[in-house]
Amino acid sequence: MRDQLELLWELQKIDLALQEIKGERERYPKEMRRLDEKQGIEKDKIKKEKEKVELLEKERRQKEGHLSLEQEKIKRAEGRMFEVKTNKEYQALLKEIETIKEANSREEEVILRVMDEIDALKKDLAKREKEISATVSKIEAEKNVIEAGVSQSEVLWKKQMERREVLSKQLDSNLFRLYNTLKEKRQGVGMVAARQETCQGCYVNIPPQMYNEIQRNNTLVRCPNCNRVLYWEGNEKKK
Repeated sequence: MRDQLELLWELQKIDLALQEIKGERERYPKEMRRLDEKQGIEKDKIKKEKEKVELLEKERRQKEGHLSLEQEKIKRAEGRMFEVKTNKEYQALLKEIETIKEANSREEEVILRVMDEIDALKKDLAKREKEISATVSKIEAEKNVIEAGVSQSEVLWKKQMERREVLSKQLDSNLFRLYNTLKEKRQGVGMVAARQETCQGCYVNIPPQMYNEIQRNNTLVRCPNCNRVLYWEGNEKKK
């Protein structure tokens, strides 16, 4: 029975390792999606800031185009000054030119403000692009680690499964069946260690006589509370 218990204990360790690998394998896609979303958010921020700069550039060009047209109006009005015949017409033309010039002056101030805003945004954008580039590089590195972890987990999974297959054939069929039944009912744990007169599965105290029997590892002993198979690893002095 000692040999069988030792085999079963090794099998339980393998099953716990497989359970952990499975959890990691389920976590990897979620983590990858999280990183992809984070990467997308960072890139979207830059895209929106670039779009804002482009809109301001478009506004600047439109205002400059309008200003250019208004300046042409001034030139044409000034050209007509030599054609007017009365003082009233001359004063009216001067008023028209002055009105256009005042409007152009205001437009030039607006253009300057837009240009200042564009310059400030471009400087901030350059800084943000460096920051986001560093963040994206970090995300890519994390994704590479995850991908390597996926590959490694596949190797470990195969290795553990091969060893499990060997052990399952060496175990007594009834013991193996009992273990699988307990494992299904107890969240993947059908066999646990007994330490300091306590079941490490449910942490209920084990009667002294039963604990002495467990320490010999010669008999199948199950926890009186959770029914798991108990195993003594030899990590404390026998009584």
